[in-house]
Amino acid sequence: MSNRIILGISGNIGVGKTTLVERLAEHFGWDFYKEPAEENPYLKLYYEEPERWGLHSQIYFLTNRFEEELRLSNLGRSYILDRTIYEDGEVFAKIALREREYNTYLKLYRLAVRYLPKPNLIIYLRAPIDILIERIKKRKRKEENLISYEYIERLNRAYEEWLKEFKYVKVVVYDAKEDIIENIESLISLIEREIKSLTGKG
Repeated sequence: MSNRIILGISGNIGVGKTTLVERLAEHFGWDFYKEPAEENPYLKLYYEEPERWGLHSQIYFLTNRFEEELRLSNLGRSYILDRTIYEDGEVFAKIALREREYNTYLKLYRLAVRYLPKPNLIIYLRAPIDILIERIKKRKRKEENLISYEYIERLNRAYEEWLKEFKYVKVVVYDAKEDIIENIESLISLIEREIKSLTGKG
């Protein structure tokens, strides 16, 4: 693919985004952005006290993503996003923040979106909540020990609402209830077909 492609991989916590992004980056030879969940100094605090630390955590994610995506976009090469900025602003922040906080956050979010190139395509990985919880427990990240079933359920509902309303970029939904790596070839083929249909090149 000679034209620059920006590919977003989206989905709930535990669905397998980061694993997929790393495999796709290796396959295509593209750069990628990995969400810095483990580096976020507010994330564990947020899971412990959501109302107190929600804004801190969401601002950290937003500013980190903006800086890194801006750097990648300036390179002029294709790259892959581990979650998109739209999910930061329209899914996670929406359920993490109180109304006044969210309205303040939206000003920064909308400004960031204006300065970043939009993806050519977003692949949304969808999986049942029980499977997401199982995968979260299996990967044993310390900051995720406090994640509840109810929180993942709220995120799932927020994602489904987002999918209905979001029209800015084409989103392809992929059933990720089975192991993604075991089905990596079929998923790569799907992505290649979708990119070809958008760009006319494969």
